[in-house]
This record gives sequence, C-alpha cells and structure tokens, in this order.
Amino acid sequence: MIDLASPDPVAARLATVEEGFRDERVHAGIALLSGGAVSVIGGGIVAGVGYEDPFWLSFGLASAGWGAINALLSISLFDPGGGAAASIEAHRAMRGEELARAREEVLRAQHGSATLFALNLGLDVFYVATGALLFFLADQLDAPDDRAALRGYAAAQISQGAFLFVFDLVEWIAAADRADRVAEIPFSR
Repeated sequence: MIDLASPDPVAARLATVEEGFRDERVHAGIALLSGGAVSVIGGGIVAGVGYEDPFWLSFGLASAGWGAINALLSISLFDPGGGAAASIEAHRAMRGEELARAREEVLRAQHGSATLFALNLGLDVFYVATGALLFFLADQLDAPDDRAALRGYAAAQISQGAFLFVFDLVEWIAAADRADRVAEIPFSR
C-alpha cells in the first residue's frame, strides 16, 4: 500500500541531493564573486598607484574590468529569483512518472552544466593564449607607451584567464560529479 501522506523516498532523496547542489552553487558563486571583487579592488588600486606607468595603468584597469564581469556573472549562482528552491520543493512532492521525469530533468541539467563549464574551459585557454600573443605582439608597436599599455592589458588577460581556467575546471568536475549523484537515484514509476 502506498502512503500518500508521506513523501516518496525517491522524491525526498532527489530533493536532498538538489539542496546539496544549490549549496555547492552558492559556494561557487562566493568564489567567483570573491575573485571578481579582488580583481576590481586590486585593479583599482594598481591603476591608481601606477597611473603614470602605462603598463600598470592598463593592467589595473583591465583587471578591474574582468573582475567586474566575473562579479556580475556570479549572481546567477546564488539563485536570486528563488527558482531552484521552488523547484526542489516541487520535486519533493512528486510521485511516479512525474518524479521520473523530474529526475531526468535534473540529470540533463547537470550534464548541461558540465558541458557549459567544459566550453568555458576552452575559452579560458583562448584568453590565456591570446593574452600571451598580445604580450609578444606589443613589440610591433612604435610608441613605447602603447607597447607598455598593451603588455599591461595582456598580462591582466592572462591572469584572469588562468583564474577562470581553475574555476571552470573545478566546476566542470563538480557538475559531472553532480550528474553522477543524480544517476545513482533510482527511477520511481
């Protein structure tokens, strides 16, 4: 006999796993927001102190710009609209075929996240490689200040690309692990 008054054990397990995912995303958001804030503040300080040197001015401003973008991107990891929390509660109440579809949705979402982070990892390599290329192409510029400014920007791009590489690699691995945890939840029909 099915007890409709208590939650389906599979639904309860799925909701518990999803709550862990939400917490992991918040920690990732904190890491990205912190990295962005350090870049904005540090970049601002470097640009302010080294404003007379084109290398340091460019490095500082570029670091602050990249940091601001990272900080803005981190917002999505905090579930600002509460959609993830509402979805978890909806899944907790599901049974049967509806629950099986929800489990597959969550599994697909984690595979999608892993794919997105893998793609971002490729972009991070591109950021570092193009930053290195710009650094060495600066020698082709005639004006010494332009060379220094381009090198400063390139150094900032390399450092930001390296930070994002580590972040995206960790999140790619984490998303793949989350997908594995969902896959371990049995089907309920």
